[in-house]
Amino acid sequence: MSAIELRDNRRCFACGPDNPIGLHLEFEWRGDRLYCEWLPLPEHQGYAGITHGGLIATVLDEAMARVLWDRGTPVVTGSFEMRLRAPAPAGSPVSVQAWLESGRGRLSRCRSVMTAQDGTVVAEAQGSYVLVPGT
Repeated sequence: MSAIELRDNRRCFACGPDNPIGLHLEFEWRGDRLYCEWLPLPEHQGYAGITHGGLIATVLDEAMARVLWDRGTPVVTGSFEMRLRAPAPAGSPVSVQAWLESGRGRLSRCRSVMTAQDGTVVAEAQGSYVLVPGT
């Protein structure tokens, strides 16, 4: 991979406050886990009334990457795997939590889970994140 420079211009689709069409996700730490509440809008649906799976993947991936970024480790997603378990109704809030599972050298593995208000697991994901040196 050629050298890349990772710069924050506040327009990240997932968390950028200056992106007018972004998700505007905000995260908070509770112990060793990172949490986020997200309200999928009707504009975020795939099938009628159901949040698009690609947006669920985006939110879970962002949460895992942020686990590392918030610790001062600039990373990019190396691999990502998600399992959808239940529909996420558009217009109903969901909770996300993410955590570091392991890390060695330039590679870290994280996990995340999204749950509906009633506790139903909507989706689970795991990913590998690669350190970008010099950023």
